[in-house]
Amino acid sequence: MFICQIGTAQETRFGVKGGLNYSSIVGDVTEGLKFRFSGHGGIFLEIDFSEKFKLQPELLYSSQGFQFSTDLATIENGGGTGDDNDFRTNVQLNFITVPILGKFALNDKLDVEFGPQFGFLLNQVTKFKELDQEANSTADRRSSISGDFQLDYGAAVGLGIKLSDNLSLSPRFYIGLRNRLNGLQGAQNYNAAMQLSLNYMFR
Repeated sequence: MFICQIGTAQETRFGVKGGLNYSSIVGDVTEGLKFRFSGHGGIFLEIDFSEKFKLQPELLYSSQGFQFSTDLATIENGGGTGDDNDFRTNVQLNFITVPILGKFALNDKLDVEFGPQFGFLLNQVTKFKELDQEANSTADRRSSISGDFQLDYGAAVGLGIKLSDNLSLSPRFYIGLRNRLNGLQGAQNYNAAMQLSLNYMFR
């Protein structure tokens, strides 16, 4: 389909991009989960169909996930409330993502972008850290399991802000539409991420 579209388009350009992710899980069974910073990077095409409309397929490595802290007193007291968080767990979900975005020009400097995004989970890396300052740092633990290319899909919406002929900035929000909790009847939660990308286009 893309080959046919490229053949009928007026102009096709290639670019590279990278930037920050701020991601978490939203929905049911997410109490205590926090957003975490990570990053993304990859390549894209910009395919012109008219002065007002472009198509931008991308291929990205994107690190998403979430983090949460655990109060040791809560565990020891069977649900009691303590004053400090003693442990932090950082869950890193590493994806290959394929956004396919339509770009609608508002003016010479600003585009609105939206479209579907597909993600394939490479692996899940869990880092467990003890926050007690007196604890030995070797107590930190790390584990990794394969993602088996589990599919995630959703919708992305954002802006394209032209900085120069080659450089642009694109803030974007992604919300997953595939329920991550198929095993819990009636419960639903989804991947969510805010992204800020710096794009360089070759001309």
